Amino acid sequence: MGIHQIQLRYEATADRLLLQVRSTQAEIYAAWLTRRLVSRLLPPFRQAVMASGLQSVAPHALPVPEARQMLEQAALQRPLPGTQFNQPFQADEQCRHPLGTEPLLADGGELRQGPGAELHLVLQETRGRHIDLGLTPELATAMLRLLEQALEAADWGLPSRAVAAADTLPGEGFAPPGRPLN
Repeated sequence: MGIHQIQLRYEATADRLLLQVRSTQAEIYAAWLTRRLVSRLLPPFRQAVMASGLQSVAPHALPVPEARQMLEQAALQRPLPGTQFNQPFQADEQCRHPLGTEPLLADGGELRQGPGAELHLVLQETRGRHIDLGLTPELATAMLRLLEQALEAADWGLPSRAVAAADTLPGEGFAPPGRPLN
């Protein structure tokens, strides 16, 4: 799917994040993200985005541990050409909803490395519906920024710093890219 717009916002009434993606073919895909799912997704997603961004900012660098955090922050804050965070999400009547109008309630997922530098975020629910988002390094960075903004609004107390995927317990949460979720 070609991604045209991504919106990620906190919905206080549901106490969930609502992820909406509009494709270049005017299709809307939506998913509810619970605190539990986000707490498991955030560390490996952030690690994958930082690694990809670090590769973009300093492709041949082998940073010493003391400089790694600074380089990761530079990668996260780098300019994203063509990305506009001030545009309203467009969900008009002409848009199709291939998965239905009710957002899927994601209860699992997977991060996979795609072709090139693309990162695939797969969100799935028990009923079998799923969304597979192919994110370029720029889109992944933009989505991480949106996720952090939504987490500030949610006030869930999740860490806002980079946490290594190894900090999650084995068998919990999202697997790092290339490894399926158990």
